[in-house]
Amino acid sequence: MLEPAYIERLDERALDELRAMHAESSDAELALSYFRRLAQARTEILEAERSRRESGGSVEDLVADLPRILGAEGGRSTIANTRGAPAADEPTIELHWPDHRENLVVDNILTHLPAIDLDELVATIEALHDFERELSDLRTQMHHVIDAIDRVIVSRRVAGTTG
Repeated sequence: MLEPAYIERLDERALDELRAMHAESSDAELALSYFRRLAQARTEILEAERSRRESGGSVEDLVADLPRILGAEGGRSTIANTRGAPAADEPTIELHWPDHRENLVVDNILTHLPAIDLDELVATIEALHDFERELSDLRTQMHHVIDAIDRVIVSRRVAGTTG
């Protein structure tokens, strides 16, 4: 969907095809957004764990602080400042990377957080930051695709040719 050919000659496509492309692109954007939110939340938890270790706090302190860590004042996007995808929606499509980076947000590292060493913790935080940036870039590109499709659909509505 991010290949330039996907949105070439949109004005020549049937409205049903445009609507299907819009739905497909929106589903992909929702999946990217979902993975991005997971990456951001995990990053915040792992950064809190690193801070907990530096300050000498207990695991109980970290657990008690989770509502604040994952609350609205965190750095994650909220429904109010995104394109409107419901925050609780799970994607209807699955995304996979050749190197299995998606496992960064679905692995079980959080279940054994106190047991992992500092090097693994720091490396995972860095990998999550990189993954989140990549997901943000992909979402931006997907927004351009959706916008291009929307422009054609809207122009047909304005012209009265939507069928």
